[in-house]
Amino acid sequence: MKKLFIVLLMLFVTFSYSQDEYNHNYYWNFQDNTKAIVGFSTCYVRKSPNIKSIVLDSLQLGTEVLVKSTSESLHKMKGINVSWVDIEYKNQAGETKIGFVWKGLLALNYVKNASLTYLTTIDKIEKIKSQEYFYQNFFITVKILDKENQLLGENTIKKCLSESSYFENKTIGHLGLSKLQNIYRISFSGESCGVPTFHYYFGWNGKNFQLLPEKMNVGDADVFYHSEEFVFPSEKGGKPNMIVKKIEQAELIEESNGIYNMTNEEEYYKWNGEKAILINKSKIRKSKKKL
Repeated sequence: MKKLFIVLLMLFVTFSYSQDEYNHNYYWNFQDNTKAIVGFSTCYVRKSPNIKSIVLDSLQLGTEVLVKSTSESLHKMKGINVSWVDIEYKNQAGETKIGFVWKGLLALNYVKNASLTYLTTIDKIEKIKSQEYFYQNFFITVKILDKENQLLGENTIKKCLSESSYFENKTIGHLGLSKLQNIYRISFSGESCGVPTFHYYFGWNGKNFQLLPEKMNVGDADVFYHSEEFVFPSEKGGKPNMIVKKIEQAELIEESNGIYNMTNEEEYYKWNGEKAILINKSKIRKSKKKL
C-alpha cells in the first residue's frame, strides 16, 4: 500500500507557490436569487462592491438576505479571498433594501431545525509554505442560534482542506447518543477524482457543541479508494453509546482482472455523554478481491 499512502499524503497538499492568490468563492455555493444568512455579529451593507464604499446599513448575526448576484470584484480579508454580493433584505421597519456585502461575512450555508438555526462560517485562512507547496489551514466555526437569532453556542476547528470546492451541512438527529439533542454534520468535498471528502460532526446537547469523530473518503477512478463509515447506536448493527468507524482501502494490482489489494479495520469510540473516546482498534485485515 506504499503507493496508496503516497497518493493520500499528496491529497493534503494544495497548490504550488505559483498560485499566489487563491480564490475561495466556491465554498459559498450561491446561485443568483439564493437565500443566505449573516454569519457574524456585524455585517456592513455598502453602496458599491468596495471596502471604501459608503456604508448604508449594518446587519446582525442571523439576518436572512437574498443574494441577487455575485460581483466580479474580489476582496481579501483574514486570508479569505472572495467576491462581493448584491443583496436584498428587509430592515427592522419591514422595508426592502438593497446593497452589497462581502461574501466572507455570510455563512457558507445554514439549516433551520425547529426553533434553532445551525450555520457554518470560515473565520480565517492561514497559508503555510512548505518547500515547493503551500497548505491552507481553515478556521471553521459552527454556530447555533435561537429563534431571536441569539447565539447559543459555537465551536471552532482548524483543518487543512485539500482542493475542496463544495460545502454541505445537515442535522441528522442524535442517532442514539445520550444527552444529545441533535448532531450537526458539515462536509467539504471536491468535484474531481482524488479530492477527498471530509465530514465533521458536532453534537448539540442544549448548552454547547461536542466534537465527535470525523471521517474522510477519497478515490481515484478505478485505481484506489479509501472509505470511512460510521455506525451509530440507533443504526443497524449499532451498540449503546458506541460509535464504530469502519475503514476500508483498496488498490488496483491487476487491471486486466480487476483485482485489488484490500485492507479493513474498525475503530471503536465510547460515548460518555460529553465526548467520544477511542477505546479500541481492530487488527488490520488484508485480502485480495475482484471488484
